[in-house]
Amino acid sequence: MINLFPDLPIIRHKQKETIANLKAGEIDDLRVSNKLPIDDIVKYGLQENFLKDGLKSFPDPRKTFDIPIEALLLPQVLQRLNDEHSLLLAPYMLNSAELMTELGYSARVLEEGFNNKNTYERVTPFHGETLKHVLLSTKVDQLFNWFNTDWNQLMKLNAPGRTRQYIIDGTEIHVPKHLYKKYDGAGVVTNNEGEVRYGYKVVWIQEIIDRKGVIRSMTMSPIQTHDLKLGKELIADFDFEEGALLLMDRGFLDGEWITHLKYDRKIDVCMPLKCNSEITQFAIAQAEFDNKWQPHPTREKQKICEIKKSELEWSLCQSFNSGELVRFTKKNSEEENIVFVDTRAGISGKNILATYDQRTEIEESHRQMKCFQGLEKLPSKKLVHVVFRIIMGTIAYNLFNLFLNSEKCSTLEDYTLKTHRQRRRSSERNPEIIIYTGDTYAILNNLDFRDIILTLKKSTQMKLRKIFKELTS
Repeated sequence: MINLFPDLPIIRHKQKETIANLKAGEIDDLRVSNKLPIDDIVKYGLQENFLKDGLKSFPDPRKTFDIPIEALLLPQVLQRLNDEHSLLLAPYMLNSAELMTELGYSARVLEEGFNNKNTYERVTPFHGETLKHVLLSTKVDQLFNWFNTDWNQLMKLNAPGRTRQYIIDGTEIHVPKHLYKKYDGAGVVTNNEGEVRYGYKVVWIQEIIDRKGVIRSMTMSPIQTHDLKLGKELIADFDFEEGALLLMDRGFLDGEWITHLKYDRKIDVCMPLKCNSEITQFAIAQAEFDNKWQPHPTREKQKICEIKKSELEWSLCQSFNSGELVRFTKKNSEEENIVFVDTRAGISGKNILATYDQRTEIEESHRQMKCFQGLEKLPSKKLVHVVFRIIMGTIAYNLFNLFLNSEKCSTLEDYTLKTHRQRRRSSERNPEIIIYTGDTYAILNNLDFRDIILTLKKSTQMKLRKIFKELTS
């Protein structure tokens, strides 16, 4: 049960009603919205309702509480978008009256908090230790279930531009060599070149939403776990629609499993093959014999050759129906050949390449997630904290991509979170004013609010003057 102050009602956005009340002389409070550059992203998620619903569905172990879980978690989203990482300092991110109001609570909470238990002067709505205590009683499996179940459904229902095309991909979360044994559940792996890496392996399923990725499901393991093992487990439990398309890299190649996906799960697969595979070697020989190369449709100095269905026979997998061979020269002047295959019948080679090229754009967006959200910065070594940080970073990543879609951003330059921060930093010359009357509120920009003030009765203007004086005192 939430034990909020009895005079701290949950409020609702009713623009016309609140403005009418103001003109009639009713006003209870007023706040100027102090925005961070990333507040617009979070505001979008709150106004579309899915962000608040997702945060409220967190597996909160508390029986009774003063501070709603969505208020505790919202600063975590703000932190990830702003590349901040301290659990204790997270409440300082929640300083926007507009965001608190969109969350459904009065902006008074920013100054007065959700209770009166503090013995020192309050500087944040709640103490940073509060969420830390919540996580102490939360299990790792509960966090993954929260994301893979509740957030999965929210993304399914609230992501305009769904394509039912998915990417299965893995990434490594690295930790320092001298500390890795102190990180719960971290592992160690050595690659073919002898490079040793420490940390975790994360595999996730992303759906392509209007050429951007929205992560719908994920799992995590020590870094030495193979992508294929984690991918099989993740895909087995995911609710693919019949006829969905799954894009994979060659690390997920398993003929028997792909056949199972095609014929038992009704999921199509598009992927590149290994250079030494039977199909690749046969396709290269056949292309040399036929000499029917064509220029690559989008990449200069590359050429392509379509592969017939009869040339895709492979004893370990009889599911490939379409294919395309791509040839290019690497920087060291060596020739490289890659075969792309697809289990869909009648798909042209150019269509296969266009489909798989989407993965490149998603990978760039994903790279920016690691760069600009500090996904690999893990201040705590407890496994529940590591998983929580990765999940909150993923929620912020999804929110940002959906926000970009709403802004109709279409190029990789527009995708950059860093660019967004820089652009928005100089846009607050006309701050927004939040007006409260009863249990409703309205949001006006500063210029519109001044126009309304000029039409108000003197008694109402005096009320406003008193509120302004309190705000500046």
